[in-house]
Amino acid sequence: MSIFEAVLLGLVQGITEFLPVSSDGHLVVFSYLFGLDMKSRLPFTVMLHAATALAMLVFFAPTIWRLLSGLWAREPAQRKGSWQMVLFVAVASVPAGVVGYAIGERLESAFSTPLLIGLMMLVSGGVVFGTRYARGGGALTWWRALLVGLAQAVGIIPAISRSGATIATGMYVGLERGAAFEFSFLLAIPAILGAFVLQVRKLDLTVVRPGPLAVGMLVAFGFGLAALYVLRKAVLSRRLHWFAYYCWAAGLAVILWVR
Repeated sequence: MSIFEAVLLGLVQGITEFLPVSSDGHLVVFSYLFGLDMKSRLPFTVMLHAATALAMLVFFAPTIWRLLSGLWAREPAQRKGSWQMVLFVAVASVPAGVVGYAIGERLESAFSTPLLIGLMMLVSGGVVFGTRYARGGGALTWWRALLVGLAQAVGIIPAISRSGATIATGMYVGLERGAAFEFSFLLAIPAILGAFVLQVRKLDLTVVRPGPLAVGMLVAFGFGLAALYVLRKAVLSRRLHWFAYYCWAAGLAVILWVR
């Protein structure tokens, strides 16, 4: 893999990991374009995910600190709110954990062909477009948390955007937009870190040159942070549905390309 390819794949991962356009789908398509074999593609992709996971932790560091410090706060209301949020995340993480452990690899292999990637991009665009009509404003509850968790499980399918599915579902079930955005990524932290731990044990990083790997990870980290700022602004300004047009265009382009 060349430095140019590493920069391009890092750029694709950084921009698409958090925006509701599916990073896995884009990485599969670009890997096919570059002719990368699975032996080198898998470890490189996993490490790019690690870089964007770090960007997510940096972006949400104040929220995470506030949540963790609240677990032992003297103020009863603050302590109760923090423990409740931790339990919401734990309960909502169960569906994706079960699906990912039981059939995650089979799902990924089944849907990792360019044609199916294109079709799933069209579906993902439809999910995101529907947020144009969502009218939220409610607080997080047990059933809302669980439904968002189910959406995260569906997001395991390549080209179904995890962030798009979870934020959209949160808005569909009545969550306030800012709350839907924040809960989507609090829920993503254990899911993404857990997936990385499961995958990293099986990686052979010796098949990837260290130079391109480091460059790709640095690019993915920087653009991942930028993408989070863009996404938060889009959600709060009621413009999340704009990403649907890109999903539809990209999906159609992929389908036409493979025909």
